Amino acid sequence: MMKRLLTILAAMLLCAAASAQEGLYVEDLFEGKVISQKIMKRTFISGAQLRPYKLDTYKSLTFTVDEGAMHEVEVRVIRDAYDALDKQMDYDGGHLTYALVCLEPLPNGLNRFLCYQAKEIKGLWDVTVVYLRGRASVEDLNLMFNKKER
Repeated sequence: MMKRLLTILAAMLLCAAASAQEGLYVEDLFEGKVISQKIMKRTFISGAQLRPYKLDTYKSLTFTVDEGAMHEVEVRVIRDAYDALDKQMDYDGGHLTYALVCLEPLPNGLNRFLCYQAKEIKGLWDVTVVYLRGRASVEDLNLMFNKKER
């Protein structure tokens, strides 16, 4: 009985986590439909740990891939940025290398952000994609990131 309850609870948490970026092109990426989950480092944090940052969800993926796979990810980030409220995007050599995208808030008022960074090293690309959700503003994120650099 206890095992069954734990299994149901785990399934509910996975469904909630998967739907955090619902409606975005990067959703397939977080679900492992674009890049194999075997090569990804995945991090998911929610709840009390994030309250000091005015966030309730932090999801990140980090992986190293060839240029073709990186392009698949890059295209999804660019598509999600198309209708964004605000965005900071940097390109190098025709490739998106950095993005901070402020997405349309959810109906419940929570803000959503998509962060992307890609760096070429010896013909392979180190890629990081982060999805953030909460009451934080772009200014809050900039303060948080700048604070960590000091």
